[in-house]
Amino acid sequence: MSYLSQSPYRRPQPQSSGRLVGIVVVILLHVGVIYALVTGLAREVVHVITDPIKTEIIEEITPEQPETPPPPPPPKFDTPPPPFIPPPEIQISQPPPPTTTAIQATTAERPPVVQPPTRVVAPPAPPTGGKIDVRSLQRNRAEYPSQSIRLEEEGTTVLRLFCNADGRISDATVERSSGHDRLDNAWLREAKRGRWRCEPPTADGKPQGAWLPSLVPLTFRLEDAR
Repeated sequence: MSYLSQSPYRRPQPQSSGRLVGIVVVILLHVGVIYALVTGLAREVVHVITDPIKTEIIEEITPEQPETPPPPPPPKFDTPPPPFIPPPEIQISQPPPPTTTAIQATTAERPPVVQPPTRVVAPPAPPTGGKIDVRSLQRNRAEYPSQSIRLEEEGTTVLRLFCNADGRISDATVERSSGHDRLDNAWLREAKRGRWRCEPPTADGKPQGAWLPSLVPLTFRLEDAR
């Protein structure tokens, strides 16, 4: 006898027989279930599935409509209504349109409207009289405009002069232009400066301002400016 067989401690043997029994039981259960399905249970399942399907048509139930009350009876009158009487036809006669002769006669009867003549009151004419001092004109000539000299403008301006009561020319108007505004304005400025002398007319022995009756020609010449 060896040392191992004589040892008080023995190695436990594997439990292989218990596992084999469990596997056999499981296989037998599967075989039984398959056999039952093949023999009887399969037929019952097919039979249940192949039963015919019955369909039924269910009619829709409509709700009952409430009954409408009958219409009320027509009213009863003790006396019948009066018969309908149509209104009388009223014809309005219109006057005939006026003729052309009547219109012409009415127009001919109206007298024409005469407008009174309008009176135009003319302003009083300015007094005239006196005479110019020619020597004062010669001593106080207007300055020749430099731009007119460059543009070679020359000509004669005719003025009407106003002589005031002090014996000086204080206003002037252009009666005939020289053709150049610069030359005309130069003579007008000189006339209103009061350097030209004049002899005013008298009224009741007193001098008064007046426009001179004679026109005064004043000339710019290029030969005088050179």
